[in-house]
Amino acid sequence: MFSISNVLALQAIFWGCTALYFSSDHQRSFTQSMPKALGNTLFVATIVLAAFLLGMQYNAWAMIFSTITMIIINLALVTFTAPHQKRPLRLQAYRTDENEALALI
Repeated sequence: MFSISNVLALQAIFWGCTALYFSSDHQRSFTQSMPKALGNTLFVATIVLAAFLLGMQYNAWAMIFSTITMIIINLALVTFTAPHQKRPLRLQAYRTDENEALALI
């Protein structure tokens, strides 16, 4: 149970940081950004969930330090990996004489 709670807390913070990034005007993954209110709400909700999961195992100071560290690492991860995506992924379908195929471009 100990490691499951830690992994769930880390995943919650990762998805919260990703939602915060997708609500930014500077994101390049989608043509239109997520509404800011939704991104901020998901970010805060996942932080509260992670703090609850970590608070069951650690004292208050360790929980706060762990949560802040995970937020900083995940925001840096999302921000540093986003520019490497040159353009949004599109699905194009085409048909040839013999078979049908789907291509991801």
